[in-house]
Amino acid sequence: MIVLDIESVEVPYHLGHVYTECARIWNPIHTDLAVVRAAGLSGPILPGTATLALPHRASWPEDLAGDARAVRGIEARFARMVLLPSTFTVRAGAREAYRIAFEAVDERGAHVLGEGTLRL
Repeated sequence: MIVLDIESVEVPYHLGHVYTECARIWNPIHTDLAVVRAAGLSGPILPGTATLALPHRASWPEDLAGDARAVRGIEARFARMVLLPSTFTVRAGAREAYRIAFEAVDERGAHVLGEGTLRL
């Protein structure tokens, strides 16, 4: 993939709480520190659906004018957990006829999302 757009996505600590309440996706691995530590993690993790939702800004180049109605679907391979708080980088490719490829990597360059496609 030839990268044409790069965007850094800040993921604040409280996003796990906000997202789970708004989306009504309740799992203590996203919000409860005792459960998180019992699972051997250093902090809560961002819900996968939130991880998939955040890259859309970098994946919508100017020629879509941010028009969500042009999007028919989004898919990606979940490759790694996103700990809260953290930052990841979205890299989007050129728009093709009916898709835009994208990926997201963490601070160490490891894929968070791979083989992403925004279908148009």
